[in-house]
Amino acid sequence: MEDLISIIVAVYNAKWYLEKCVNSLINQTYRNLEIILVDDGSTDNSGEICDDFQKKDERIKVIHKENGGHADARNAGIKASKGNYIFFVDNDDYIDSDLIECLYKRAKQCNAEIVACGYIKETYYSNKIEYAKENYIADSEEMIRRMLQYDDVSLALWDKLYKRELFEDIELPKDIVYDEVSSLYRLFDRAKIIAHIDKAGYHYVQRAGSILHKKFNKEKLCIIDLSEKILEFVTKKYPKIICEAESFLIINLNKAIIECYKNKFKKEYKQFKNKSKEYISRTLKNPKIKLKTKLKNILITYFGFARVFK
Repeated sequence: MEDLISIIVAVYNAKWYLEKCVNSLINQTYRNLEIILVDDGSTDNSGEICDDFQKKDERIKVIHKENGGHADARNAGIKASKGNYIFFVDNDDYIDSDLIECLYKRAKQCNAEIVACGYIKETYYSNKIEYAKENYIADSEEMIRRMLQYDDVSLALWDKLYKRELFEDIELPKDIVYDEVSSLYRLFDRAKIIAHIDKAGYHYVQRAGSILHKKFNKEKLCIIDLSEKILEFVTKKYPKIICEAESFLIINLNKAIIECYKNKFKKEYKQFKNKSKEYISRTLKNPKIKLKTKLKNILITYFGFARVFK
């Protein structure tokens, strides 16, 4: 018998696009699904839309809860799920009708605990395929390396199928913007076999009001602490890819310094420039950091050129 797969959708004020999202799940060619819609305290009629869907399809389960944020809603969905595999979909996105079937077949074929795919980034103006270059199989170290180098795998949770046991004792962090990045490297670490398919079957719809595309704010600066945490983790467990972890940190430091300058976060601007200076010798020696990134780092750290990169 085919495995039960749990699809978890965190729902918040999504009345304009929720129907398209859920219909793409109901119409999957892979039928043995439970679709968990977690209404995270919506103030529009999203909760009622979820209830209507539940009446139409017995595979749909609805959870209504107080607003706790995206990660908290996903955690509630994971806790309620019964499937052998877990897949996440954001409430304003949708997926191809055969995506779950393709990911599941690849998982069984390779005995993989995680299977990733590419996605189509959809904006008002264009569609662009991302992270769908090749089929490959990797171990934990290789997949973390690819993640840190943006090498044909995204930093998102939603374009991957997971064995549910990977989430034992892992709770998505509720208080940071980059909860997906914080969780993904730990999930890769737990998986012995990770596969990737060259299919872009997830439709990532970018809206102006989504969390990661709002105007830059101080909450996003947590990426520096997270990058250093990943570097510490890699140093202890995967020393062969320290250079990749340092590169990830320096890229994010460059972005943070520029954004702090643009937004007049004077305290943080000074703080991150000082931190960048602490890493400068390692930055210059690191063969995984591109020359362009090194030059940018020197210019914004020592010569105040952050204004040039506005």
